[in-house]
Order: sequence, then structure tokens, then C-alpha cells
Amino acid sequence: MAESAEDRYARWSWIHETAVMTGWNFAALGSRLRADDPPWDFELTCAKAMARSAACLDMGTGGGERLRDLVRRVSAVGGFLGRESILHASEGWKPNLDVATSALAEYGIEVREYDSEIGDPMPWPDDFFDLVMNRHESYDPAELARVVKPDGGFLTQQVDGTEASEFRLWFGGRPETPQNRLGPRLNELEEQGFTITDADAWTGTMEFADVEAVIEYLAYSPWDVPGFTVADNLVALDRLAARRSPIEVTQKRFLIVAER
Repeated sequence: MAESAEDRYARWSWIHETAVMTGWNFAALGSRLRADDPPWDFELTCAKAMARSAACLDMGTGGGERLRDLVRRVSAVGGFLGRESILHASEGWKPNLDVATSALAEYGIEVREYDSEIGDPMPWPDDFFDLVMNRHESYDPAELARVVKPDGGFLTQQVDGTEASEFRLWFGGRPETPQNRLGPRLNELEEQGFTITDADAWTGTMEFADVEAVIEYLAYSPWDVPGFTVADNLVALDRLAARRSPIEVTQKRFLIVAER
């Protein structure tokens, strides 16, 4: 018996309402999401920088999985995190704080709550870090300039604020951070006294196996289509469901390597 439209809509709504991100990854989507990778290796860049830095911060550590893997990877690039190394992490999304704290406890890494978009100062003193790493997390350039030591570094990979414009075409709305683009971010850092040593921008593709994968992804990434609901987008979702080919959207990333 074929699924009725009402049952299909109810199933889609259930998918969206019950999808919960744990940590910071899209592993639950499995092979239903395929994403291109940028030409640079941000994790390798971070590991190499960690190997020559004493006090390091991972901003927006998620569930701590990335920083945990980076600690393990440092030895693979010929580095060593000895007792003199001090590792710190921050996370602004409350559900992830406990997850990250547990994941990083064995390394003695304290996870502090911090969200740059609130406008509070970073919870560390001036000139504290040799290295600040930031993957897909917001940041305040003035606060970075305060906590990064002279000759210290800042590494970030960011999601361009105009990524996945197809979602807005299909479902309406505007991206939350359209200003998050390479040019403006470079200018902001330079205004705070940073020297840009490397920068790059890249465009690729994300491919979803079916409309259910799109719905689940939007639950994990609500900033892509703020306020998205299944009920408000039934016509667009039905059109996507009728496609025989995978559903593609545009990925956009940029990289900044800076020194103070």
C-alpha cells in the first residue's frame, strides 16, 4: 500500500522534530550525505601549529571530538605535547558543554562556556594564547587580539555566509550570517593588528541522497534556513522528493591563517 500524503508529511515532521545533534558532526546521516573537501587540510595545519605552541585554544570545540583527535595527531607530525603544553577549549552551545567536558577530561582540558555573539569578553587574560584555532565558530576580532600573544597565531576555517543558497531558493528566508565572507573577515583582523599569512576561498558541493536527508540536515543546521518547518514547505519538499537524482547544494568555505 502506497504511503499517503498525510503519512508522508507526518513522517517528515517526525524526522525534523526528533533529529538532535550530539557533539559536532553529521555522522547520523551516514552515506546519505556526501560532501566535497576543500583543497587545504585544516586539521593538519592545526596539528602542526599545536606542535610548536604551548598554550592553545580550540574555539567552538563542539563535543570535543575534534580537539581530542588533534591531540592524537600532533605526534604524527613529529610534535610532542608535554607537560608544558596547556590546552583549552570553549563552546557556546549549552547541550555540547557536558559532552565536550567528558570527552576531554582524560587530557585535563577544561571547557569554558563562551559565545562571541553574546558580546561578553573571552574568559582568559590578555596575551594568554600562543595559538587560537577556530573551525566554523564565530569570533570577535578585538577579543582575539587581546588574548593572543604577540607573535601568536590564529587559524580559522569558516563557512561562507552565502553557502547553500539553494535552500533559501527552495524554502525562503535569509542566511543568518551573510556578512561572514573572506574579504570582510580579513579586513577586520588586519584592523586589529593581525598579519595575514595565508587565505583562500573554495566552492564545492554537498549531495543529499533524498529529501529525508535534507530535512534531517536542516534540523542539525537551523541557521541555514532559520525557522524552517515541514508544514510550511510541503510543496517545495514534494518537488524535491520527486527528483530521481541526488539533491545538490553549494558548499562554500574559506581559510585564514594570521599572526599577531
